[in-house]
Amino acid sequence: MSAYPLVHSHLLVKRLLSLNKPKSLAPALHYVYMVGETVQCRHDTDRELPFRQESNFAWLSGCDVPGSALTIAYEHDGGAEIDPAKVHTTLWLPEIDDAEVMWCGLPPAPEELAKSLHLTSIQNGWTPAALYPPKPHDSALPTIIHTLPTTRPPTSVMASINGPTHSTDYLLKALHEARRNKTPKEVELLRKASEITGGAHRELMRQVGLKSLKSEFEAEADFVSYCIKHGAKNQAYTPIMGAGTSAGTLHYIANDRTFPIGPTLLLVDAGAEYHNYCADVTRCIPLGNGGKFTKECREIYEIVLEMQLKAFEMIKPGADWEAIQRLMHDVLARGLLRIGLFKAGPLGSASEDEVVAKLISEGLTSAFYPHGVGHLLGLDVHDVGGLPEGRSSEPLLKYLRLRVPLEEGFVVTVEPGCYFNEHLFAPHVNSEFVDHALLAKYKYVGGVRIEDNLLVTKNGYDNLTPSWLPKTVADIEALTTGQSS
Repeated sequence: MSAYPLVHSHLLVKRLLSLNKPKSLAPALHYVYMVGETVQCRHDTDRELPFRQESNFAWLSGCDVPGSALTIAYEHDGGAEIDPAKVHTTLWLPEIDDAEVMWCGLPPAPEELAKSLHLTSIQNGWTPAALYPPKPHDSALPTIIHTLPTTRPPTSVMASINGPTHSTDYLLKALHEARRNKTPKEVELLRKASEITGGAHRELMRQVGLKSLKSEFEAEADFVSYCIKHGAKNQAYTPIMGAGTSAGTLHYIANDRTFPIGPTLLLVDAGAEYHNYCADVTRCIPLGNGGKFTKECREIYEIVLEMQLKAFEMIKPGADWEAIQRLMHDVLARGLLRIGLFKAGPLGSASEDEVVAKLISEGLTSAFYPHGVGHLLGLDVHDVGGLPEGRSSEPLLKYLRLRVPLEEGFVVTVEPGCYFNEHLFAPHVNSEFVDHALLAKYKYVGGVRIEDNLLVTKNGYDNLTPSWLPKTVADIEALTTGQSS
């Protein structure tokens, strides 16, 4: 961990060269040039927006100073391997601006940042010309400047350094691939984000059980307040606090309704951001009914929990994420058959397997579970690298955000769900495979989703979501009824 974040540069250079074979096997000076995020203002005002470092820059630099830049120089001797000792990464801090200091104070000095960031060099002050590569030690070596697609080197600067080749073909893809497999320092930060998030969820369960909260907006305030008090100033995404039928909307973020009068559930999908790293956790909390799940809420919740546990059984290196997604539809279909919401209908005495296959092919499971089973997690809540070939057009897979086999070091969310959404169900209002009278009795449940954050390990997974965060019906009820603290 002492090499953080220089080791990220090593991983990037390795990916960068692997994307351009056989050309990349030849000797060359490879030079990466990136500029970080700057402070932005809202529309045509001087009202500053909250600053958040661009994720690729944050991954390579670990630096949150606005207006910084970063360069990586690597003189490649040729061949398929890289020499990490020759990867030189420089973080360039902006010049001190007296007016900025007056308003915002002094930025951290290079020597202060060097206490926690291991880079080749940290410098104060830069200009665009200063960030372009020097002549290589071997004057015969060609120079290749790698930038993101939005960066264009000035022609005059290019001419002054022997006219190097400029490429935007590989850097972004290399960054996306390199960021997929988390380093030990990243896992440490992700675990801390999950720990804070778990505490916020648990405290919210307790407060709902005490009946001290009466609305979605109070629930959001309680969750965010806990995170801030425990070191996470920002949320990884806008919290979802869906009470009752609100939870039938997957990304419900209005959070502006009072809790329903009758018993139902509060779906809480929320996660802290810690040092730019994200957590993404979902739990459901009983509302009313003395802090206990109603019969219908319990039945749907336990089906979704079964889905998640079945997914967990498949998490390991090499696992097919698409196969896990298909399994979720299978488990959901059997669960809804078991409680009577689905039925054999015109298939009569057909086997359960035949009925399940028909329900899925008819799109009925997608009407209750329309999204993917999960996604990569890291510096972004929907982290990069999961869709190198784009999305699938197949109905069961079209919303998947991860379509590559799992690898050791991936951090993924596992978040199956079941929702009662009239818009999604509209194509099936006359389906003979649904007990419509019974379905009407379940609509108040709104929606159930259960989500944890898993690190893929050599032989399986490590659940980064704290084990002390209640998830079973019994454990949740013990907290919401005051039987546990």
